[in-house]
Amino acid sequence: MSDVKRTDEIQGEIIHVYDGIEEADNSLPIWWLATFYGAIVFAVFYWVGYEELPIGHNPLEAYGAEVTRRASSGGELTDETLAAIAQNPDEVNAGHGLFTQHCASCHGQHGEGQIGPNLTDGFWLHGGNPTQILATIRDGVPAKSMPNWGPSLGNASVRRLAAFVVSLRGTNVPGKEPQGDPYAPGGSAPAAP
Repeated sequence: MSDVKRTDEIQGEIIHVYDGIEEADNSLPIWWLATFYGAIVFAVFYWVGYEELPIGHNPLEAYGAEVTRRASSGGELTDETLAAIAQNPDEVNAGHGLFTQHCASCHGQHGEGQIGPNLTDGFWLHGGNPTQILATIRDGVPAKSMPNWGPSLGNASVRRLAAFVVSLRGTNVPGKEPQGDPYAPGGSAPAAP
């Protein structure tokens, strides 16, 4: 192979030939390089602004806030919307305050269970789906001395409590032994007591 450089009128300078395939060394277009470097700069500012500094909500927080706003406007609550609300830190913190005030005397400060069942394990007496948890909080279980919090707290507070309890599920805080049936996502409601 010779060191003589060849030039093609379309490709420019040919720097390598292998099995009849010619490789040219062309510069990238300026517009392409500007777009590439601009994307890198944007990514750095986006990451700093949305992940490191509290300048804006990241997409998951924005989604949770929008779901919460729509749920507050009176729409039907589904397992998916309640699970999304349980990802919203503001709703979960509000629910934690309500839990401490109204529920901790029976369920413990961390949901570990005292008189009432442990809310952090994978077992549920009245269903572990988010809508079942909401219904249990709202309607109560008189046979088990669980008060109905719906009339006294209102829909928004019950929703926040349910979001907090959903966020507790699976944290497995040591406490009262498991009671009820194991939770299976999408499972049906247990038989009424």
